[in-house]
This record gives sequence, C-alpha cells and structure tokens, in this order.
Amino acid sequence: MRLPAALRDAGLYAGAMVWTKGLGLLLLPLVTALLPAAEYGRMELLGSVAEVAALLAGAGLVDTLYRFGAGADAGRAAAQVTGLAVAVSLGGLLLAALLSPLGALLPMPASSTEVMLLGVTVALEAAIGVPLAWLRMQGRAAHYAALVVLRGTLHSALLALLLWQGFGVAGMLAAGAAASLLAALALLGGQARLTGVQLAPRAWKHLLAYGLPLTAGGLAAFLLGTADRWFLASNVDAAALGQYALAARLGLVMAFLTQPFDLWFYPRRIALYGTADGPAQVARLSGIGATLTLLAAAAAALAGPVLIQWATPAEYHGASVWVPWLCACLAMQSLGSLFNIGCYMQRTGRQSLLVNGGAGLVALAGYALLVAPFGVAGAVAATLLGQAVRLVWFVRLSQRSAPLAYGFGKVALLACGAALVAALAQLVPPLVAVLLGAPLLGTLTLLAVALGLLPRLNLAVSCVSTPRA
Repeated sequence: MRLPAALRDAGLYAGAMVWTKGLGLLLLPLVTALLPAAEYGRMELLGSVAEVAALLAGAGLVDTLYRFGAGADAGRAAAQVTGLAVAVSLGGLLLAALLSPLGALLPMPASSTEVMLLGVTVALEAAIGVPLAWLRMQGRAAHYAALVVLRGTLHSALLALLLWQGFGVAGMLAAGAAASLLAALALLGGQARLTGVQLAPRAWKHLLAYGLPLTAGGLAAFLLGTADRWFLASNVDAAALGQYALAARLGLVMAFLTQPFDLWFYPRRIALYGTADGPAQVARLSGIGATLTLLAAAAAALAGPVLIQWATPAEYHGASVWVPWLCACLAMQSLGSLFNIGCYMQRTGRQSLLVNGGAGLVALAGYALLVAPFGVAGAVAATLLGQAVRLVWFVRLSQRSAPLAYGFGKVALLACGAALVAALAQLVPPLVAVLLGAPLLGTLTLLAVALGLLPRLNLAVSCVSTPRA
C-alpha cells in the first residue's frame, strides 16, 4: 500500500534531518576534544554575528516566496524571487570582502580570513534558501532530502578533516563555506530549469515590501537568545561562554526533531487556510505541531545532559544545567511561530516586525540588567521573559486576524507534563535518566492522545489534503 503523500514527504524530511544532524552529534566528541572551550566560545560569538548577517542576507525571501508563490502565477513569482535572491547573495559576497578586516574589533577577535569564510556562507543564504523552499512547496521532498543530505555530508566530512589537521575555527568556517558554495550552485542550476531566474528590478519593490519588514522582525528576534552572547562575552570568561554555547547547540536538538513537520507545514498553511475546511485543519495541525514541540523539548532536555556527561571533556560538563532551560526558550519560540498565521496573512510583514521587535526589546533590557550580576542565569531568565512576551503577543494579534480554535488549555497542560520530565534530568544520574526517558516520553504521548492533541492513529497528517503550491 502506498503511503499518503504528506506522510511520505514528512518521512523524507525526517530522514534528511536525522542524517545531517546525526552527523553533527557524531562529530561532537571530536570537536570538543580538538577545540578548547574558550575557542568554542569564540566560535559561538562568530555564530551570533553570522545569525544577524544571515537574516539580512535572507531578506525575508523564503517567506516572500511562500506568500506570493502560492497563487496562479506561481512559476513567474518564483523566478522573480530567485532572481532577487541571486542579486542579494552577490551583494553579500562583496560586502563580506569589504568588512572582513572588522573581525579584529569583536570582543573575541577574529582574523580577516575567518570573517571572509563566514561571510561566504552567510551571503549564500538566500541563494540556497529560496530554491529549497520552492522544492518543498512543490512537494519535491525527495529532491530536497537528497540535496540536504549531500550538503550535510560534505560539510561534516570537510569539518572533520580540517579540524583533525589542526585548522581550528578557521577550518570549521572553511568547511561551511565550501559546502554552501557547492549547494548554491547546484540549487540555482535546478531552479533555473524549473522556473527560470528573472532579474526583474521592477518586481522587487513589492517583494521587498513584504520581505524587508520580516527581515527587520528577524533582526529583532535575534535579540531573543542570540544577543545574549554579546553581553556574556563581556561578563563571563570564554570557557563559560563555550559551555553555554554547547548547551544551546544541544537544546537545538529539539528544533531538529520537529523540523520535518515544520518543513511540511509552514509552506502550506496559508494555502490550506483558504480551503473549505482550512481553518479547522490549520488549528488541528498547529495542535499537532505544538505537541511535537513539547515532546521534542522534553526529549532534548533529558538527552542533552546525558550526552554532555558521556561524550565531552570535563571542562564542558557545566553546560548540563542549562540545557532544559534553553529547551524551554526554544519551545516557546516554536509555539509562537505555530500560532501566528494571522500575522503572516497580511500584505506586509509589519505585524511580525512589531511583535519580534517588542519582545526583542524586552529581552535586551533583561540582558542589560541581569547578565552582569547573574551571568548565564541572567541571560537565560531574560530570554525566557522575551519569548513569553513574543508568544502571548503573537497569539493575541493572530487571533484578531484569523481566529482559530487552538485548544490552548490542553497545550498548557501538556507543557506542564513536559516541564516535569525535563526537570528529572537535573535530579537523577545520567544512566537513570536514560532508563526512565522512554517510559516518561511515552506517558506524555499518551497524555497528548487523551487530550485530543494527537489522534489515536499515528497518521495525523495523512488524512489532510492540501493543494500544491
């Protein structure tokens, strides 16, 4: 019997994510053995620079493609967005070359070579992201998965080789730059065959009118958990920042676990909302996404400290205490994104900018007040507060534009159960946490079924018919 298309696509996305992120986890012992915690902290600071730059380089073009590539003239819109992505990427490469000497001014200085290598990866963000988004919109999950797996495998192999040869942070950045360049060339070549690539400056105005506010909103969202590195760099030693960076990386396992669903759902939700039974389906699928988010957060909070204790040197073990808290931050971020469809159905991205900007300012104020006296604990507290403000604000605004029956009470009850499971990792030895992990996560899953957040059959998305973009 053939699998339903949605389930098949989600499985392919999951396989690609498991492969690429699994490679990253397998490399963790090598990275932490060859890279001192202080250098890991410096790499994290460079990563925070890259996050800001990537938001600028992306120019909100993936969400712009979701918005304008779902209509009757989808192919033409995709060609125009891709052309704009190429222009943005070329401009980014030039800008990276011009700004590379400024790495010496960072709190933990970087060489011009390191900044240039990082700039190559960042500048290609749009040229990679737009073609990948088009593949998802067209249901070409196999092509998407193959390209992601190839890029991830090449990146991991180069990273391991260069790190083993003693190139340190520069080697890690070079691996990312090489993999991104090859991926961009392959994806743009495929996109040219599918839709063409149009350099149409006259069309860029309305595309950027939607995308740039989202970019600004993304920059504001940067304050919600990445700007903390800049405050920490001035108030804690590099080794402590390295431990915090490791905890954040393992907390991201939560996002990796839910990414197959996200990759399937987000490109389709606006088109799905416009169908006859669309609002009910979007609400139900958002509830499933919230459930997966909370289960993934509990799993990452349990597994992260165990992995740190068993797979990293002793100087990294202090990271264990922060993993559950960072999982909570990421869970609230994901929930805010699940429940904000009304804000993304507007003609511009202004509502997203308003929410992310306001919540970012709350977090920024928290970092300024709490990091100096409390260090990492202050940064975590400020991020939690900012994410809570973002979640509540997105829900309120979105419900005004597109009111949906989400079942927030049920989600809150499941969140309390997930928090109890996450707390266990801090109260028992790692081996006990491993033995109890599966039964506890199974109990949470049964609770989700009992609450109606998950259907009794594990084919939640298979019964949903969504139009192709």
